[in-house]
Amino acid sequence: MGQDDSQSSWLIVREPVIRNLFVLIFVLGFVGGVLRFLFPFQIVNLGGSESLVSWGSSLSSIGQVIGLIVLSKLIGKQRSALVVSGVLLTILGMVTGFAATPDWIVFARIAEGAGAGLLTIIIIRISSGFESYRGESVGTLLSAVFLGSAIGQGSAGILIGQLETVLLISQTEAIMTLGFVLTVVSFLMIISLIPFIGDVEQFCVDDKDKNHGHSHTRIALRSLLSKKLLILLAIYILYDFSHGLYTPGLSLMINSNGVSVDQIGLGYLIGDAVWGASQLFTGRFVDRTGSIAPLAISLVAKGFIVVLYPFAASFMVLTSLLAIAGLSEGFLEPARNDAAMELTPTNTTVHSHRHYFIGHAPGNPFSITSHDHEHTHESGSDEIVSLLQTIGIIGFAFGSSGGGWLLSQGSTLVDLVFMGGFILVFAGILTVGLRSKKKAE
Repeated sequence: MGQDDSQSSWLIVREPVIRNLFVLIFVLGFVGGVLRFLFPFQIVNLGGSESLVSWGSSLSSIGQVIGLIVLSKLIGKQRSALVVSGVLLTILGMVTGFAATPDWIVFARIAEGAGAGLLTIIIIRISSGFESYRGESVGTLLSAVFLGSAIGQGSAGILIGQLETVLLISQTEAIMTLGFVLTVVSFLMIISLIPFIGDVEQFCVDDKDKNHGHSHTRIALRSLLSKKLLILLAIYILYDFSHGLYTPGLSLMINSNGVSVDQIGLGYLIGDAVWGASQLFTGRFVDRTGSIAPLAISLVAKGFIVVLYPFAASFMVLTSLLAIAGLSEGFLEPARNDAAMELTPTNTTVHSHRHYFIGHAPGNPFSITSHDHEHTHESGSDEIVSLLQTIGIIGFAFGSSGGGWLLSQGSTLVDLVFMGGFILVFAGILTVGLRSKKKAE
């Protein structure tokens, strides 16, 4: 490889497609961050309960599975998928702008989740075209999501406070106004940016060019029967279950501690900015050190920080906790996905089955004929990572649903936060099993 500037610079600098996608995804992340931050406050403002907030997060997870599994199969062109993803993400803004009851906003989380799931697949497909820079491509585009979400959450609290003061309206009306404005702005941004990524298709691996033919879920599931991957599967489930349990009502709990909405938003801004920015570098760090130690430290550190959230009664304490949590989160995604790819065995399965078709020759009647057709299927890390991510999302949905049920049974948001933190610590302890097994071999 040459050493000229075009080859040695960052991918986002030398590839216009990545740069333009970064801007578009950043905008979508910003809109999503604002709306997710405002969601629990508006649910409560409109008469909904804390448990309804958790159920809304569960529906968002269901939407993500729909986006990952269904919409990604139905929409082949990435430009079309980007438009659909953007529209789905902005439906929540539209409903937030007009809904007078909390139920409509809760059900709109399905569309928001579907858009987020589809956007994840788009990032993976586009990154697959940068063979030597897949990690950097994924990290760069995901950082756009996290940075956009971080700034969106920080801006939400400040904007709501300003709208209430300047327009002399209630918090409910301010949130509705912001939801409407965001819908209009996001649609305009999608329309204006899509033409600048017209050559995105050339970087995506077309389904017809894949050599594995078709996938078999049972083969991928069989790979998960190894002890290492079962431990990793448990870590995925526990991590996402924990977040589903405590994150939906976290801002409400912090607000009850006396921290204002705009301060909470600014704290989230700092924490998520650390999270998003760190992902530009943590992937390279994991490549050098291995995945197990960063994964363990990330989970245990995040768990202890979460346990301290109920004691965050000031802006400075909250911001410090969120920044440390963001740094620990920055190591998690590259570490756990790298661990999955490292531990996944590659299985090649050859099987045949009979194909039937109608045959006809001149002068002869139509007849049904057949021949044996052989398939070769190779299952590897890409399928396992996708499967683990999907199972993790389902775990988040169960966590949110479980949190909603516990709240309806008399538990408090503080109880859910404590449970979530200890589950993360336990998940971190499980990583010891990955390391000990690896050394034993």
